[in-house]
Amino acid sequence: MKFMVLIFIMITLLTGCSAPVQTVSETIATEAVVEEAAVTEDTATEATVSGTNNLIHSHTKEHKYKHGDEGYYCVLSDGVEFELVSQISGTCWVCASACSMMTSYQKDHDGMIELEQMALLNEIFDDDKEEGIFVASEDKGKMGGSGIFVINELSNGFFGGDLVMDEAIDATGWSMDELKEGIRKYGALYIGIPDTNSYKGHYDGFYTMNHPNPGENEFDHSIAILGWDDNFPKEYFPVEATKNGAWITYNSNSPREYFYVSYDTPIDQKNDPSLFMSVSDSYTKVLSHDCGCWSEDPVSTGDTTTTANVFREKGTLKAVGTFVLSDDQDLTIQIMTPDLKECLYSEECHADRRGYRVFELETPMEVDEYAIAVTYPEGAPVEGESKELFDAARVDIVSEKGQSFILLEDEWLDMSEKPTWDRLGRVTNNACIKALY
Repeated sequence: MKFMVLIFIMITLLTGCSAPVQTVSETIATEAVVEEAAVTEDTATEATVSGTNNLIHSHTKEHKYKHGDEGYYCVLSDGVEFELVSQISGTCWVCASACSMMTSYQKDHDGMIELEQMALLNEIFDDDKEEGIFVASEDKGKMGGSGIFVINELSNGFFGGDLVMDEAIDATGWSMDELKEGIRKYGALYIGIPDTNSYKGHYDGFYTMNHPNPGENEFDHSIAILGWDDNFPKEYFPVEATKNGAWITYNSNSPREYFYVSYDTPIDQKNDPSLFMSVSDSYTKVLSHDCGCWSEDPVSTGDTTTTANVFREKGTLKAVGTFVLSDDQDLTIQIMTPDLKECLYSEECHADRRGYRVFELETPMEVDEYAIAVTYPEGAPVEGESKELFDAARVDIVSEKGQSFILLEDEWLDMSEKPTWDRLGRVTNNACIKALY
């Protein structure tokens, strides 16, 4: 399944991500205390980077079962640290995304970065931006959401330009071995799971879940996989598993302890894509005309499709960001004159996995007025149209003349104009190409 087809399917998640459960039965712990709070402008909006161990919160329960070295891995025991915080209202998707981004950062850097959930929520549901996703509710924490929201908003830079999402690999449909390899390499994996309390419980001090046959509508929660234990006893679940083994996860609506999810429990393959997310502080500015890839289908002009964005800002161009729609793609990036008549620089780039990617230029360029053109082998990612997602959320798209172009029969057509839409047979608006300084 292609990466962007999931965008509109996942909208069903928006009202499904539940607030933390205080009591369900005697087997469900009540240790997590969550303060209900609306998002305000006073909420902190800065990330902090530190070399100290100030993020880890680990429970100290004793267990009869002790894992061995074989068949076991956890990013936290591999030097990565992460605080087990509780979600506020329906912010599980924000918490799981933050976990993925923070653990990824720690794998690639000496220091640590802290991404506070309400600060991220303010960035994603910012009312002052010109385009993107907007919600009507004053208490934005109750709205729910998806990792797709995080990618579309944070890839344009956040926290005043201090950070930018530089990668979001779509791991939907990967095999178990591929997921394990990815966790070792990238850090925590954002996933969607069913969240039915009758399938959760405690055994031997472990908080566990096994929901082997969930209905489609039961996938309504987001967590992050931190590791795995292939030998975790199958008897340690309220519904006994068919085999030993569990994912070790961070669950923002669980008690402050690790959440063991049986291998029998499926990961969401339709509504909420599995994502490895990472952020970078290596860039000072992101220029873009798009607010993310909100189109269900890419635009295609043949065997390959070339789109371009014109930018006018002096500085050092270091990288180009865009969406890769399938695994194992070769893209061509060109830096051109703003009239799109002359190529100043060209580079071939390979992406082994689909998702949002930032490609570092082999030779950074001093730029002023220029265009970035990208040639895609399977269609080009575009914004699409403004639309209502559901009663309380909408996507607003702003596209102006002279910003984005598409190459059709050796002619560059402005993607904001109706004659271009008529020739392509669809609305296109801006190309999803970003310039990183």
